[in-house]
Amino acid sequence: MIKTISAALLLLLNAFSAFAFQDKVAFYVGSQDKDPQASITLAELDLSTGGITVVDTFSHGAGPGYLAISPNRKNLYAVSSENKLMSFSIGTDKKLTFLNSQSSEGENPCHVAVHPSGKMVLASNYTGGSFTAYPVEAGGKLGAPIYKEQYSGTGPNTRRQEKSHAHFSAATPDGRFVFVTDLGGDKIMNYAADAKSGKLMPNPAQPFFMAKPGSGPRHFVLSASGKELYLLNELEATLTTCSVDKNGVIKALNTYPTIPADFSGTNTSAAVHLHPNGKFVYVSNRGHNSISAFRIKGGGVLEKTDEQTQNISTPRDFNIDPSGKWMIVGNQTGDNLVVYAVDPQTGKLTFKQEGVKVKLPICIVF
Repeated sequence: MIKTISAALLLLLNAFSAFAFQDKVAFYVGSQDKDPQASITLAELDLSTGGITVVDTFSHGAGPGYLAISPNRKNLYAVSSENKLMSFSIGTDKKLTFLNSQSSEGENPCHVAVHPSGKMVLASNYTGGSFTAYPVEAGGKLGAPIYKEQYSGTGPNTRRQEKSHAHFSAATPDGRFVFVTDLGGDKIMNYAADAKSGKLMPNPAQPFFMAKPGSGPRHFVLSASGKELYLLNELEATLTTCSVDKNGVIKALNTYPTIPADFSGTNTSAAVHLHPNGKFVYVSNRGHNSISAFRIKGGGVLEKTDEQTQNISTPRDFNIDPSGKWMIVGNQTGDNLVVYAVDPQTGKLTFKQEGVKVKLPICIVF
């Protein structure tokens, strides 16, 4: 296991070094636009200025919202509001070519992820409250589902937790475990994964982690070692630090508010990402319309270091470029991208400029 983690860290460092010597880096933006001609946008970020340029757009179905890129950088996968998962090849020019699609096996797929092995794609169906896994075939095409599970659960928030709502999935860096959030049931479902055989099964050490009732676990991010998990609770607007042991067992440590205590409006927290240097974790808030920054002090302890609201409007997603210099925020209700400079020593953000217009941006991937 140590060798596996070391290899993963080496790949991450190599990728970071490669990006450090580039002048520009490509990224893709997913859209909630449900028009049949809705597009995935390919753009470039100038690492010296923070400027954004749109390179191309790719239309292949309505609502190409959340996106995921394969570990070998050769394929991109996208959810569709037509209840499909779509696969694309990525050319040397970063342009996309459609390969195939598969049914999401559930209504309203809201998130897609790729297993670290590159051999499995994971989909979360929000309205359907289900989870689906697919094998990756030669060239990156999606095969027929190899695992499906319908969740059943409720929570005390009767408006949002009337049933299960699968919202997000990710595997640990070593690929041994897959976690799926159920916002409606206040759970993280826990699976043991075997990428070689393509099998998933409930983790016998912990079939699920129970979050605080009514918190609404939405997204999470894992550290490079896989030993720390940062869980963003949408309904409570909190960030919970968790440990993950060698058996994949998740344990809650501390919980921190993501918005000021005196905020009186309606807020739902949305996305959570780590800085590439692993020293800071950031979250976005819709309603309060902010990005909050936390310093990771170790042992599950965080320290809030910054909060920015300038030119931010319903930040469904954001991301930090691999060099760690720039943050791009997608304004869902502003139909645009904005750019913040990131101080890698303090984690603080400085508004740089408004970027390009993109209709209903809800996912940004490098």
